[in-house]
Amino acid sequence: MSLFDFFNITGVTAFAISGVYKGIKKELDILGISILGFLTAFGGGILRDIAVNRTPSVLTGYVDITFATVGILTGIFVYLFFKKDISTHIGIKVFDAIGLAAFTVTGGIIGISENLNLVGVILLAVLTGTGGGIISDILTGEIPFVLKEDIYATCSIAGAFTLFLMAKTFNLSLQVATFFSLFFTLGLRILAIFKNWHLPRFE
Repeated sequence: MSLFDFFNITGVTAFAISGVYKGIKKELDILGISILGFLTAFGGGILRDIAVNRTPSVLTGYVDITFATVGILTGIFVYLFFKKDISTHIGIKVFDAIGLAAFTVTGGIIGISENLNLVGVILLAVLTGTGGGIISDILTGEIPFVLKEDIYATCSIAGAFTLFLMAKTFNLSLQVATFFSLFFTLGLRILAIFKNWHLPRFE
């Protein structure tokens, strides 16, 4: 299994679970919950692949679909076991944070493999990390999470910048750079959740 595959599977599974919880909160039926789980898991990756003229991986193999299905079933069974305790707003944000960090890294890896500049790498990382959530939020009638949670896309931007800096400027191995970027992005997002950090807003 390649480094990209590992992070991609992590992101797909986490976002599928996140999509399930969003669907449960909106009182969707089992089909609606499943569709939301798949779209949350695949949306960002599909947009990223289209941006660099690649065939989306979900259309060429069964690995992504398999792990998204595992994520959806896991989310449903865990909810049925724990009920209200597992479907809290913080729970959704934590799964989102895991997916955001993993997909930030996969987007960054593709950007670097395509020899994109810093801006290109950041754009692919943010698109991969936030695209699925934006799609699922729009479908459920919510303002996209990325537009109201200030320290969200910012975490993805910071993680992608860190990945580019370590891999391209300091010439560290891609494996070291990606793992550092993953934990940096995840840690920053978790801190933002529990510390309630926000960017400055206009009154």
